[in-house]
Amino acid sequence: MKRTLRLRPSKKEDGRYLVSWFDNEYMMRLWCRDRFTFPLTEEQIKEYYEGFEHDLLSWGFTAIDEEGTPVGSFSMLRADYEAERIHMGYIVVDPNLRGKGLGYEMVSLAVRYGVEILGMKKLTLKVFDNNPGAKRCYEKVGFTVESAEEKGFLFQNEMWKVYHMAYVAKNE
Repeated sequence: MKRTLRLRPSKKEDGRYLVSWFDNEYMMRLWCRDRFTFPLTEEQIKEYYEGFEHDLLSWGFTAIDEEGTPVGSFSMLRADYEAERIHMGYIVVDPNLRGKGLGYEMVSLAVRYGVEILGMKKLTLKVFDNNPGAKRCYEKVGFTVESAEEKGFLFQNEMWKVYHMAYVAKNE
């Protein structure tokens, strides 16, 4: 049975799901770099979502399954309507559901929203080199690597390379 996702604006209550998806710091850092402290708390997520209420150019989204249960999350940040571009960040799927195409479906819906609803010609995101599954997912959606930072993020004693990826809408 094919799972069908829907996107909706994130709600503060979604924090309890996000918190449950990160049981170790390594996985949390793959998702957020140093944006949040470990362990992640519902209060941190609540404050993060509250920030969107004051930012007219950024939004949080939650992917929900057929029953309305959150199964993924991402943000669209720094909308630039003049340049017709927006940045995606904080992309995550419930780890218990990974490997089933949900990431692909969620990111595809996000791209569709960005292009068709927001009128963006370019969507960007970043991914670490030690997250090859996520990178493959983004490539499958149509993102390509534009550049890389060799010294992107230091976690413990590891330097994580950062790929800057972009999806460019095709002219119809």
